[in-house]
Amino acid sequence: MSAHAASESSPPSEAGVIRATLWAGFFTNGVWDMLSIVVPLYAAAVGLSAADIGFIVAARSVLPTALSIHGGILMDYWGTRRVMLWLAVACVLLPLLYPVSGWFLPLILLQLVLGLASSLAMAGAQTWSMQASSDTATLARFSFVSRIGTFLGPLMIGAIWDFLGAWAAFGSIALWAAGIVVAAARSSDHRDAPLPIVSSENQRPLAVLIPNWGAHRQALALSVIPAVAFVLAVSFLRNAPGAVQSSLYIVYLGDIGISGTLIGALVSISELFGILGSTMATPMERLLRPRALVVACIAVSIAAISVTPLIAFSFALLAVGAGVRGAAQGLSQPLMYSLLGRAVPRAAHGASVGLRNAVTRLASIITPAVMGIAAEAWGIETSFYVIGAVLLLGTCALGVVARPLTRSA
Repeated sequence: MSAHAASESSPPSEAGVIRATLWAGFFTNGVWDMLSIVVPLYAAAVGLSAADIGFIVAARSVLPTALSIHGGILMDYWGTRRVMLWLAVACVLLPLLYPVSGWFLPLILLQLVLGLASSLAMAGAQTWSMQASSDTATLARFSFVSRIGTFLGPLMIGAIWDFLGAWAAFGSIALWAAGIVVAAARSSDHRDAPLPIVSSENQRPLAVLIPNWGAHRQALALSVIPAVAFVLAVSFLRNAPGAVQSSLYIVYLGDIGISGTLIGALVSISELFGILGSTMATPMERLLRPRALVVACIAVSIAAISVTPLIAFSFALLAVGAGVRGAAQGLSQPLMYSLLGRAVPRAAHGASVGLRNAVTRLASIITPAVMGIAAEAWGIETSFYVIGAVLLLGTCALGVVARPLTRSA
């Protein structure tokens, strides 16, 4: 079934929810990537050291790693759309505090809070999309539209920063985040009854805000489902190339004399091909088993960024590498969501996406740290090969362990 047909054959209310999830994906992913560019630029502009900037950039993944599961549980309990509205308000207001917080500690605090809000907003959009439909074609549309946000947002914010400065840049992020409010406010809830994963003693509206170990244990228990365990392993490995791209990849390219404009172009090329890759998910799923295809995409993505030092003499080859990496990432995303959506009951989608989000944010902390240690020991070029070898070995191991699954689906 095509994505268009899926939307057209749906009841009007369901079709409206699907359209709202697409806009939510567009704006939430754009906010995350816009902050990825403008926060380091702002921190450098106010005179913070490279080490301080590294801590500030890493800070936004700390709370999502710890609280993504709880955020998913809250979405299952209160409804994804309602929680997204609260998160969207935070994403509108908090960016406006950055231009008046030009020193280390306030920036760390802002990154912690806004990192949690923007990360959970992305997870909320993913959950909402899965609740609306687990059809691969519809999820491919979600991935396609989300990646348009990740392509346009960084291009726009870079130009605004260069020509209009910090206030205009952070104000633009706030305005962009207002789109999440509109998308969520103009739709209706699309969920089943509250998930029984929230115990009866926590049924009071405010009590559920406090993380409950029993609820977390039941959410973690989802990982014993083979398909969920597979998606969690894939999520860690799939996010690792992105963590490399946002850290030592940029540093290395800058060290060899590539300008910031061209580095930004390479990132945009990756996102553009990610858009194209997401459109290939449905036809490729008909030709190959989804799990085997996802493993192959992860391996290609890791290899494409690990060879950066070998192809750095040619910008054209770097662009090809970025395109290959983006296409593989884009192709794997809707397949991964589809596998997760089919493996977990709709009422547990929030917890499952929160679990996956925690794993991806953990990769965002571990991968740059390990690569940085390798760079200190053997040099930045060698670190690409070391991290690539480790991740490819992990991918091969996953392929072997999951082989019975890849034969069945």
